[in-house]
Amino acid sequence: MLLGLRPAGRLGDLAALVALVLVAGLLALAAAQPVLSRVEPRRGRTDVEALVVVDITRSMRARDGLRGKTRFDRARAAAKVLRDGLPDVPFGLASLSDRVLPHLFPTTSLNAYTATVDRSLGIERPPPDRSGRGRATALAALSALSTQNFYGAAAKRRVAVVITDGETLPADLGTLRGRLLGRVTTLFVHVWGPDERVYRHRVPERAYRPDPLSRAALAEVARAVGGRAFAEDELGEAVAALDEAIGEGPSGPQGRELQSLELAPHAALATLAPLLFLLWRRNFSRT
Repeated sequence: MLLGLRPAGRLGDLAALVALVLVAGLLALAAAQPVLSRVEPRRGRTDVEALVVVDITRSMRARDGLRGKTRFDRARAAAKVLRDGLPDVPFGLASLSDRVLPHLFPTTSLNAYTATVDRSLGIERPPPDRSGRGRATALAALSALSTQNFYGAAAKRRVAVVITDGETLPADLGTLRGRLLGRVTTLFVHVWGPDERVYRHRVPERAYRPDPLSRAALAEVARAVGGRAFAEDELGEAVAALDEAIGEGPSGPQGRELQSLELAPHAALATLAPLLFLLWRRNFSRT
């Protein structure tokens, strides 16, 4: 056929029939959404653990217009970028309001981390004790990172990245410094925009206005605890700073994890071959 020869009638009809069967079979396979799974061993750092702390207070609903992404959605995306930048480091996840609550203790499991980011975190879930009384974010609550069991006993290096809009209640920087400095290396990512508003029924809430001093307040807290603050468009720099804080160290087995591969996209793509053949045959028969 590639030489320009007309295919034999019956042979051509048989080939077309086979192509049609292949298309139908592959589309049925794609519709079934099959998954290929296998269990693979995991390895990771044994001397360090990282914790991503995401602000879940109401102001994190703010966005630039009705079509803009909320601060919270951008914070969740940033949490994934941070973890992807250091895949061999155990990462955990916590939420911040007027207290810090763990949602996932540090693990090298990408599946567990991603599922927790997507399904467990939510605005005011749980609600802060100060809900309805103005600001609810309390960066002073971060002192709990060194006094409660957010990290495993074997973690010699402990790091935290706090993703927040920085619109916080006043904090006792002396106490915070005493709790975190030299114990937990703490970095901050500022998700905030000057034109962002919190919308209710598609109408901006009058009671909320972005705090233009939030970046400066966050930078002050970062300096007090010996850390650094980054804008949300500086995630690359934040990952580099996190990598520097973690340094080098030993690695070892970290259990096993189920890896899954969705076959539906591959099956759908495979239908192109028989479809192209049928198209070629139709056009060829007209010449």
